[in-house]
Amino acid sequence: MKSSSTLLRGAAITAATALVAGSALLVGGTASAATILVPQGQAFPAEVSDPADPAYNYDEWHQGYATAPADAQTVEADGLHISGISQILKGYDAARLAGSFSEVIDGASVSKTGDDVFLQIPLFNEPGTRTGYTTLYPTVAGSLDTWTTTSAIVGDDATNYPAGTATLTVAQLDAALGDFDVLGAGVLTTAGTAAVVSSFSLFGDTYQFALPAVPLDAKVTIVPSTISQADAANADKGFTVTGTDFAANTPITLSFRAPDGTEFGFSSADGPIVTDALGAFTVENVYFTISSGVLPAGVYVVVVTDGTTTREANISVIDPNAPAVVTPAAPTPKSLAATGLDDSPLFLTSGLGLLLAGIAAFGITVVARRRTAE
Repeated sequence: MKSSSTLLRGAAITAATALVAGSALLVGGTASAATILVPQGQAFPAEVSDPADPAYNYDEWHQGYATAPADAQTVEADGLHISGISQILKGYDAARLAGSFSEVIDGASVSKTGDDVFLQIPLFNEPGTRTGYTTLYPTVAGSLDTWTTTSAIVGDDATNYPAGTATLTVAQLDAALGDFDVLGAGVLTTAGTAAVVSSFSLFGDTYQFALPAVPLDAKVTIVPSTISQADAANADKGFTVTGTDFAANTPITLSFRAPDGTEFGFSSADGPIVTDALGAFTVENVYFTISSGVLPAGVYVVVVTDGTTTREANISVIDPNAPAVVTPAAPTPKSLAATGLDDSPLFLTSGLGLLLAGIAAFGITVVARRRTAE
């Protein structure tokens, strides 16, 4: 499945990587596991594998087929669009040492719609020596059971698999390759293909082409949240606006509303604002612009949008010379002197005493009347 440039490419990559043979830059296994978000609009220029060429680009996203239609591959919101014969590859900055073929394809997959898309693994059969260049791809798209080699493999177990061998099992490749250097990861398609790849995974990494869904918790923060009129309009001071969980690799638009609800001008030292691969951005030294006079005090609102999601945050602009507003303390309610006794027993005892006194007085009156009658 390789073009006639295979031998030249192998030799060029050998020269390009000979300097790092055996160095600490060779990452073992899947230690580099990550999700790599491919930017919208990513281009795939024709492969230039000669490191002496100023246009060398093997360690970047590129098109491996010299016969592929120009600009037939684009990254859009739903993924990587592929038309016709194509070989989209991303070379590693430095080759990664693999202990077995099984290790490389553990968890490997392609998420796509449309026609068949094949994983592709470029490698050097002999680690450190940078020899034995070939690529492997599944014999059947969507399966990891058998693989095809584009160049001959002279195995560690003395086997020899000629170029084009299309039924190599994982066990055979484990035995034949032993330790080897992986040069990158990619996908390939054949003539007449029309497919959209949302992502593919290989050697522990996932390459995400489709824009991830925007989380519901996208938010904006302004620091400081309270600022003086002078500092808010000072290009050397101002404030910082940060956002998180917006759409990844997407332009951001900022606008401000003044306390009266009208749009208000601002500026910053930064140029166009674009979120990073995680949907975050930071804009420093943002300040309000006024043609004359003093910046009005009050609460200003920043409005942030990525075209799909919009969030707001407030910043309070204060006049440091304005008298502080003093809120009078609430009056303290008056209370009876503490007696150490609960009021209810006290009132009950007092009432009972009055009742007994009344009964006694009544008794004395009756006795007195009886004595008078005698």
